[in-house]
Amino acid sequence: MATIAPEESLEAYRRRLDGVAYSTYILIMILVPLKLYCRKRSGGWKNIRLDDYMSIISLLVANGFFYVCIIGMRKSLGMHVTSILDPFQIIDFLRNVFIAQLLYVVGIATIKFTVLAFYWRLFAVNARIAIYIVTFMAVGWLIALIFLVVFACLPVQASWDITITDAKCVELRSIYIGGSVPNVITDLILVSMPLPYVWRLHAPLAQRIVLAGMFALGTFIAVVSLVRLIIFLQIPIGTSGDVTYNFREIIIWSIVEINIGLTCACLPSLKPVLSMLGLNKLFSSNGSRPSNVKSPGPSSNFPSHRGTGASSRVRKNKANHGLFSTLAGLTKIESDESVHKIMGDSHGKNNVEIEMSRLSNDSSQRNAPQGGISVQKDWSVFVDERTTHDRV
Repeated sequence: MATIAPEESLEAYRRRLDGVAYSTYILIMILVPLKLYCRKRSGGWKNIRLDDYMSIISLLVANGFFYVCIIGMRKSLGMHVTSILDPFQIIDFLRNVFIAQLLYVVGIATIKFTVLAFYWRLFAVNARIAIYIVTFMAVGWLIALIFLVVFACLPVQASWDITITDAKCVELRSIYIGGSVPNVITDLILVSMPLPYVWRLHAPLAQRIVLAGMFALGTFIAVVSLVRLIIFLQIPIGTSGDVTYNFREIIIWSIVEINIGLTCACLPSLKPVLSMLGLNKLFSSNGSRPSNVKSPGPSSNFPSHRGTGASSRVRKNKANHGLFSTLAGLTKIESDESVHKIMGDSHGKNNVEIEMSRLSNDSSQRNAPQGGISVQKDWSVFVDERTTHDRV
């Protein structure tokens, strides 16, 4: 005969809520500043880009959600409505639920925008079509959910004011289903977008697996969102009025989803931290170019003298870049148009070097004595990858 598990005490629930909320909150309060520090360390304040600004906005929204849940809702969360004697305490709880729903939607959307902005820096021009599509989906999701949350009841105040008895409200279950399903789908798309590029890197299998696993951490967020939806659907319809008790697990998983989601968005930018910890070899850039990109350099057996200024400059840029250095191989030039744009951004410097190398080769061929020893000088022109990033 099956036994019914005893109900968790209010004190035990609050300890669990505090443990989850504070531990994940401390994590984002450490990682987001670390992300900004790594970017500044790699190239100064000019290296702070859109994904960094979006992570700051996400952190601010996550702070608001944390304070609304822990300060505004904690007093009533986990209690049965029947045990709350003051009706204004229920009104205050529902008002905080209304605010938390808006902050949750905005927080999840800004985290998605942070990841998409990072992908924009990472992907080549032709691969950005998927970023446009997913961004359009995320913006549409954000606008639709804000509209549904705000106008779930008419008048709007009826969403928290239980004294209004003639209000017309949309069933909350429909809003959660309509919001959670697209949320899970876009999370899975975001996780899968970089995996084909990671797998095509010329890097050891272990490095590719680690990089793929780092991106696949986002799958956990999709699972959390799915768990959150399942918990909500398991709430008996007959007890839907017991909101202070029914929302106890939903709030925990919502906090986890926002804070861990922001954590995953920060991880790919923490290479300098790994260097401090002595783990930079795990993400070494040696041999990390995609399989369809050939290494620059002469193919003959003649001794060659390379122009060292440009190559050393590129090596320095790659070494100091805020992204994982292995991920530099994911940025490719996939069209002639992008090549011309990059060459144009260099203000003719590379063209001059090419002409010099051609003149040098022509003159050396004319002046070379017959039967003598000819010295061939090969000049390699390197394009600074940051010129492409400056256009973003």
